[in-house]
Amino acid sequence: MSQTPKPPRSVKAPAQPPAPRRPSRRRLEEERRQRLVIIATASALAIALLAIVSGLIYEQLWIPSRPVAQVGAATLTRSDYWRERRLAYAREIYQNFQLLDLFGASNPQIAQQFQGRSIVIDQQIRGLRNTAIEDRIVSDWIDRQLKQRAAADFGITISDDAAIQEAVADLSFIFIPPLPEPTPTPDPNVTPSPTVDPTATATPEPTATPSPTPGGPTPTSEPSPTPFPTFTPVPTPQPAEARTQFDQIIDEIYRRYELELITTEAKPELSKDEFRQALLDQYRDRLLNNQIQARLVPEETFVASTEPERVRARQILIAVNPPADATTEQIDAAFAAALPAAQELADQLRSGADFATLAAERSDDPGSRENGGDIGSFDRNGFADNGATYPPELVQAAFALPVNQISDPIRTQFGWHILEVTDQTIPSKEDQLQKARTESFDRWIAEQRAAADVRRFPEPTPTPTPFPTEPVPTLVPTYLPGPPTPLPTPTPEPTVAVTPEPTATVTP
Repeated sequence: MSQTPKPPRSVKAPAQPPAPRRPSRRRLEEERRQRLVIIATASALAIALLAIVSGLIYEQLWIPSRPVAQVGAATLTRSDYWRERRLAYAREIYQNFQLLDLFGASNPQIAQQFQGRSIVIDQQIRGLRNTAIEDRIVSDWIDRQLKQRAAADFGITISDDAAIQEAVADLSFIFIPPLPEPTPTPDPNVTPSPTVDPTATATPEPTATPSPTPGGPTPTSEPSPTPFPTFTPVPTPQPAEARTQFDQIIDEIYRRYELELITTEAKPELSKDEFRQALLDQYRDRLLNNQIQARLVPEETFVASTEPERVRARQILIAVNPPADATTEQIDAAFAAALPAAQELADQLRSGADFATLAAERSDDPGSRENGGDIGSFDRNGFADNGATYPPELVQAAFALPVNQISDPIRTQFGWHILEVTDQTIPSKEDQLQKARTESFDRWIAEQRAAADVRRFPEPTPTPTPFPTEPVPTLVPTYLPGPPTPLPTPTPEPTVAVTPEPTATVTP
């Protein structure tokens, strides 16, 4: 029996998810504001970070790399300048210590001026980047570049060992304390002398009767005067020993530097290496200067002068005082009338008369006659050590006159002078050589500056002159016939004691 097919069961379709609800306009507006806030915040952070990075690049890279000066291919940047200035501060610190050690104990003013200067210098170092460029530091750097260029041309080489030896020979007696005297070790084979009890009474020895000495008693010799202590130059040590002593000098300088900063509780701004480099640069530069000067003025070709640099003299003045409105003929007549008296005095002095006596009796110069006519020492410009300036006729005659020779009467605006030079100052050959080398070096370095390709950044701006300036007249010094006359000391008037009058007694 066939089965009747059942109708297929209907399949229920799956339920569809509900359609999403569209966000409201308020919601959309809030989300948009949040996105704008995030974008604005991120932009602000990016700008701030960019500003910080830009500032760091400007401060740490751009400013330090900016040029300050240039000599040929050598450039002094801001960073180099700051280093040069720090080394100059280091030199100032240890030079203060030198002055304190040499003069501070005997001169309280020097001690007060230089003691504790490290504290002030450290404060200046902290603000170094914000201070203006100092021309002195830049000028020293330019000169050093010029000298180093010339050293190559001259074939001069200054080693570190040479600079260290020079520094040690110069500074060891200040910054290396002397070693204590060694205590002598007693010799065991020698019996020590018995110790004398200071409280014991010594038994007097019998006094022997002296025998007569032929020729009288022997005179007691005078005690020798104690010689004044003199400074003994320290010999230059060998390189190995000098390096060891150089380290000791640096340690001692830094120790004193730290001691002065203890009260501030601040970290030292300078390092030992900077003090070391400052010393090396200073003494290397000194040796280079000496070598260049020796090339410019060789000792073997230098001829010393025998001309005096200063003279000391005494005079007798016969004053001539014509009226202020006198003519040239009247002035000449007044001088001619006074000339025989001056010639007579010169003849008396040549005949053996005492100069000081005649000056006291006959000289019309009150500033010198009380001192035997002495007018002090003066140079070729007439500048005297007593503050006077002597007329050129007198100066010219004095420098042409041999020592201890009486001059003919010399006419100046003040009258007739009879002059005698009592001393001449002629510098030694060593002093003349050093002066010639210094002057030649100054001229040479000025020529090098003018010829070299030196630049400054920014270029110095010349000061404009708004109006043509009139030439400054040359001042003529006020000449004196002799030393300035000291003003008399005023004598205080005696105090008159006033005796009170007796009071009359009235009898009633």
